[in-house]
Amino acid sequence: MTGQEHMITHTGPLWLPPPELLPARLAELSDAAARPGPTPRGPAVRPPDGRDADYDAYFGIARTSRAPAYTLVHALRASAADVLSRSGQTGEQALRAALAACGVTAPPPPGARSDAPLARWRSGHRLFFTLTQAAVVALRDATAEGARRHPFPAGTRAAAELLRACAVAMQLTASFTPVDYETLVRPSMTTGDRTEDGFSGLWSADHRALVDELRRWGSAHARTCPAGCPSQRELSASLDRVHSAHHGVCARFVGRGPSLLGGHDDALATLTRLTAARRRLLRPRAPAEGPRI
Repeated sequence: MTGQEHMITHTGPLWLPPPELLPARLAELSDAAARPGPTPRGPAVRPPDGRDADYDAYFGIARTSRAPAYTLVHALRASAADVLSRSGQTGEQALRAALAACGVTAPPPPGARSDAPLARWRSGHRLFFTLTQAAVVALRDATAEGARRHPFPAGTRAAAELLRACAVAMQLTASFTPVDYETLVRPSMTTGDRTEDGFSGLWSADHRALVDELRRWGSAHARTCPAGCPSQRELSASLDRVHSAHHGVCARFVGRGPSLLGGHDDALATLTRLTAARRRLLRPRAPAEGPRI
């Protein structure tokens, strides 16, 4: 049994499309949400990169090429309901607003579920990945053909809303003690059936797709609005929220220690460099500025 099969057997898979098959318009998500569609199911498509496959396996993600819009809408509803069942009303407003930006109405959360640290860690990440995919769709919508003079504001606002929810999801994901992280969560990411050494969020294919779309948005915006505008500032502020949430989780659990990828650099220093690089994606022609955490 592979690592992916093991995780799917014990937690049930969250089906997501491979990022390259994600829709290019938000209307495809709202259309899928408005009418019944196929239930996501296999066969699972194994990511070609071993690191991506390890990452998906740990969090119980299964990839399917069938009906990408329906698959993502189903994942948005399911992952939001799962996290809300563990968190109550904490973060509910932000999550519902993010789903509404995609034309999706969140279902009532099921009854209270186990709030064990590992369960929360995995369910929160699954929501984060799903919101990330939706943000990719929104950014593609903003820079779709026809946006010749400026990225479409509606798609940009939706992306900002989804990124704000990503920050909330990250905070909810880590709502347990540093002792729980050190004794339960961190060891779980270094054991089991792995094909690659180490473990990192940089292994996420969805994260890489988001970076590509942020770069595309920044390039399109720089050609038409080099001085910046409210859309750019809103999107940048939402991205800063995600980075601040990530920095807070890292500071709480890892501090100046190394990441699971190892090396001599401390995790916070690495994250600070990545934060500055991600911010520059939205203003590629702007003067370099120090990181704001």
